[in-house]
Formats: sequence, structure tokens, C-alpha cells
Amino acid sequence: MVERPLKIELDERTAVRLATAAAAASLSVEAYVIEVIKAALPPPGVAEDAAPFDPADPRTEAAKLYQREQALIALAEYDRTGVSFPLEDVLRDVRLDLEARLASKA
Repeated sequence: MVERPLKIELDERTAVRLATAAAAASLSVEAYVIEVIKAALPPPGVAEDAAPFDPADPRTEAAKLYQREQALIALAEYDRTGVSFPLEDVLRDVRLDLEARLASKA
């Protein structure tokens, strides 16, 4: 990762709040700011994640990471092949599979 100096000037009240939040998270101020920025930025290629102003995302961090990784893999595969599947076809196949599984249990 290329590190570039970034200078952010905060008023005293905000600086104190930031230091308090960082201490509560057991992080340095710099590490805490990095985590806040990472959480606020949408991951590349994934539009389904909640925006910073949306309600809290109920997914675990592991689930979000897995979904982001899978989305990036799918995007790379599409970029490589140009092959995609219409949503209607995928949903139809999922519904048919679900109905078949439910019917087999009856």
C-alpha cells in the first residue's frame, strides 16, 4: 500500500471525541480513523452494502467480507468471459429447485 501523508485539522471538541472513541476501541487515533473511513467507503464493485446513513447492517463482518469477495470473483469472471445470467432465469431456477426439494420431503 502506498502511504501518502494526509493532514486533517479538527477543532478541539472533535479531536477529544475522536481520541475518546479511539481509546474505547483500544486503537490509536490513526488506526481508528482508518477503520472509520474503511467502514464508510463502499467496497469496489458492490452496490448492495448499506450506505453510512442507512440503518445498521445486521450482517456479521465475516458475512460482509465473504459477500464482497464473492461479488468481486463474479465480477472478474464476467469481465473475463462476458457471460451473465438474467435475474429472472436465476430466480426461476431457484424457485423450481426449492419446490422440488419441498415436494421430495412431503
